[in-house]
Amino acid sequence: MDSHERLNEASARARAAEERGEDDVAGREWRRYRLIRDAARDPEELLAEGIALSVQALELAAAGK
Repeated sequence: MDSHERLNEASARARAAEERGEDDVAGREWRRYRLIRDAARDPEELLAEGIALSVQALELAAAGK
């Protein structure tokens, strides 16, 4: 099974859980969806995004002092 099929399955499970009102299951399935999606991304892009988020967190922490 390729990542596209796994993405489709995860989103279908998340939507079905949302329709049933199972918020905890839907949240778990959406997290699974994002993990599958992110696994297919370029590692350098993910690293750059992580660094940018860390910089923002440091700036917010400094602003709150």
